[in-house]
Amino acid sequence: MLRLLLLGCLLMGLATGLRNGWLELHWVRFLEDVGLPVPDEAFDFNRWLIGDPEQPATD
Repeated sequence: MLRLLLLGCLLMGLATGLRNGWLELHWVRFLEDVGLPVPDEAFDFNRWLIGDPEQPATD
């Protein structure tokens, strides 16, 4: 049970860090390291995944 709690806290912290801009993922470098094909055109996965951090959230 404690493992699930710690895993949940870890995932919540990562999501918060990505949303607030504390963490930044370089998706092209990540995809190259994993061995997956890299898209030719620049695509901002962070904005696609979590949205624009400068815009207020709509409730």
